[in-house]
Amino acid sequence: MLLMITACGPSTESSSATSVDLETWAANTLPAVAEGGFSIAGSTGTDGSRATGSTTDVEPGWYAVTMACAPADRGADAGLSSGRISLSGEHGSYGEGDCAGSPVTTTVQLGAPDDTTPETVTVAAEAEGYEAFWGVSAVPTTAPE
Repeated sequence: MLLMITACGPSTESSSATSVDLETWAANTLPAVAEGGFSIAGSTGTDGSRATGSTTDVEPGWYAVTMACAPADRGADAGLSSGRISLSGEHGSYGEGDCAGSPVTTTVQLGAPDDTTPETVTVAAEAEGYEAFWGVSAVPTTAPE
């Protein structure tokens, strides 16, 4: 019934109803961090300019990594412009993808297999013409079979 009312007339809600803060977005989008894991979240500039975040002392090993990137304004149409998110470390790129809005989880080996030295992991995100929230959460896991 609510959908019919909204579709039949103008919205009475303010535009701020489509906005959400970064902390809420990250909590609702990314999995909770388990012991030995990490989470990084941030936002691009209001024009979509590149933003980065990093965490140090990430132990080498296999992780279930969830990446997400979406417009900060839920009413914005990110489909009209492009956005990218990437995860990298001292041993190279660990993955990247489009700012599709939905989180994507995959199993990734962070660090070099023969190196036990912790490394710094960096997330970079950019969106073209809109502010985007971005985040990565990683939880230790076992190697895929």
